[in-house]
Amino acid sequence: MMEFVLSICRMGDGGVASVEVLGHLGMEVWGAALLRMKLEKWVGSQDWTMYGMVFSVFLIWRIGAIGGWSKGCWILLAVCLVGVRKDQSDIDWTRFFAFGIPLLGVFYYFYGAGNALWWELANWMFQNNKHPLHWDELMQAIPLNTGAWARTLSSKALDEFMVWVYSYSFVVSLWICIVRSFWTKSVKKMLSYALSGHLLQFPLILPFYNLILLREVWYVNNQPDLLQRQFTDENALLVNVMNCFPSMHTSIAFAMLLLARREKDGVFKTTMVAYCVSIIFSTLYLQIHWVVDVLAGMAFGFGAVKLADGLIHVVSARLVPARLKAIYEGKPVEHKTDGGPVEGGELVKRGGGGTRTEPTRAVRQAGGEAMQAH
Repeated sequence: MMEFVLSICRMGDGGVASVEVLGHLGMEVWGAALLRMKLEKWVGSQDWTMYGMVFSVFLIWRIGAIGGWSKGCWILLAVCLVGVRKDQSDIDWTRFFAFGIPLLGVFYYFYGAGNALWWELANWMFQNNKHPLHWDELMQAIPLNTGAWARTLSSKALDEFMVWVYSYSFVVSLWICIVRSFWTKSVKKMLSYALSGHLLQFPLILPFYNLILLREVWYVNNQPDLLQRQFTDENALLVNVMNCFPSMHTSIAFAMLLLARREKDGVFKTTMVAYCVSIIFSTLYLQIHWVVDVLAGMAFGFGAVKLADGLIHVVSARLVPARLKAIYEGKPVEHKTDGGPVEGGELVKRGGGGTRTEPTRAVRQAGGEAMQAH
């Protein structure tokens, strides 16, 4: 910059032009600095946490609106969020929103586009795949494999409940876990649920559906469709009933069950375990899947969780920059004071403009428990 100023000073006669240029340059620099100060002041005066909360609620509402969630789905989500603070990290909301909201937005986008993509793939498979393995007769020959025993205590009310469970569960079970992990302020958990669910299971399950032709129990046994689905033609019916092994309703539900059991909140764990078990049972109760489908789906879901765990470990260790690990893993940020780094603490503004270090909520809670023990 100094060389640029000196070069201007050498130009012109008597330095008049140079002074004018320097004056003009100074005004521009001053104007830019003033604009920057005003922008920083405006940014600092805004309540970005409130904006993030409002936008997050709107985005979650849009997710449910696109999926046509029933009132029961929203109630289920509300119950799962009751004890979310027990799993919530101490990261500042504004810092988390900078990463969590874009990630939730990406999931939302693919959720909207994913349903159409899935049916395009299903139609393509129906029209172009010859299915070298036909398992309808094989599954009929296995004792108790139809799952008819699941309807021993059937009733109209139970039928309606199981139809509700099955109809929404394919996406609602996953979305409830992703939304809750969002409110725990953990990007890592959001990725773990998403990878263990559709992101890994969709591509990995397609080879099974390409190789094996196995149709739903009610269709093979010439029974009524308990879901009472309306099909436009025979092709539409066949597309809907042919992808059975393994059961992806089961694999998604079982993966979410396994991950939910890692959380601390008992209300969430109990609710999700009960819901996921209901999903798996509904596939048999409604005569959709064979018992072998369900067992294979559970094994497939377990494998997806383990694969996701491995990928998350690699991402955490090698790809996430050190300065972003606290936000990614949902851990409190370490701050430095004059006496050195303080672990598990957060800086709090003082009335006089300075700062002091206070322990996070988790540290305060641990300290309180220790005092009670003594």
